[in-house]
Amino acid sequence: MRGSNREITVKEERIRKFLEENDSNGLLISLRYNFAWATGGRYNHVGLLTELGPTSLLITKDNSYIVTNSIEAPRIEREEVGILEHYEFAVFPWYDPDEKLKIVEKITGGNFVTDSPFGSAKVVNLLPLRYPLVEEEVERIKSLGKSASLSMEEVCKSIRPGQTELEIAGMMAENLLSKGVYPSVLLVAGDERVSNFRHPIPTENRVSRYAMVVICAMKDGIQVAVTRLVHFGKIDPELRKKHNAVVKVDSVLIHNTKVGTRWSDILEKGIKAYEEVGYPDEWKKHHQGGPTGYQSREFTVNPKTQGFVGKWQPIAWNPSITGTKSEDTILVGEKAPEIITPTFDWPVIDVEVEGTIYKRPDILER
Repeated sequence: MRGSNREITVKEERIRKFLEENDSNGLLISLRYNFAWATGGRYNHVGLLTELGPTSLLITKDNSYIVTNSIEAPRIEREEVGILEHYEFAVFPWYDPDEKLKIVEKITGGNFVTDSPFGSAKVVNLLPLRYPLVEEEVERIKSLGKSASLSMEEVCKSIRPGQTELEIAGMMAENLLSKGVYPSVLLVAGDERVSNFRHPIPTENRVSRYAMVVICAMKDGIQVAVTRLVHFGKIDPELRKKHNAVVKVDSVLIHNTKVGTRWSDILEKGIKAYEEVGYPDEWKKHHQGGPTGYQSREFTVNPKTQGFVGKWQPIAWNPSITGTKSEDTILVGEKAPEIITPTFDWPVIDVEVEGTIYKRPDILER
């Protein structure tokens, strides 16, 4: 469900206003996440681990161009943007990459800005333009959130003691990719690695009693984040105490995430919650998350973070206490924040914050 011409027009209106404010004739977009945003969820990449795609989008005050090489042009036109009949193609030979700069300079008269280093153009940050999400993006991210949560539950219920973290990661990747979803972040930890590392890249370590699975799932350029925990056998009292505490912190962060609220003020509430549940220093051991959307995190919130929560902004808080973690993606609309990576057939803990009940994922005991 990629974006329509209507969505793309809204994005280009924002860009053209930006061009006026910056007295520039054009904006060259090459970063994967910016390209996806501006084109309504189309991809410009080849390598999965690259930020830059070989295809760029050039927006001027009057026109929109796809600037790409002779290798990429046929697929980009046929499978990505051709159906829109919205873009003019400017194609250069793959063996003459210098021609790209000549094309862009000719179209813009040399007066252009870019989202990544290119020629002598000024590099600009497009994050302020990406939000609020438009209606079609809201529909896409909500659909993705449900799909990612279902994938997580399916995989976690299939984990067996003795499997390696890499095998579990493979199961997760297969499940997501079969649904057209890319795992932009995929972490798995077993047993002691859950406590030892906040960002456990999967290894040959075999899971015995406890596993944590973390994903950032991307489809049509937009992303959500989810973490779930699985325990084989009865959960010991110390882990139970820690998990009850971390879901309380998570609920406080979610509860205080409202349009117009200062980011640092939300974090301050979370830090206070860590103190109240008896783990005052745990927040210092890992970042607490922040806004998501076209990057796994657009930025991570710290006590000095400036700015305010915007309307229709997706956010993923991820508080952790050594050995456990709580993470879902929420969307801030006109009312209370909505959890868009909901649980389906998964145990939950009801957490009350100022009269509101939040259902937070428990550790799945098997």
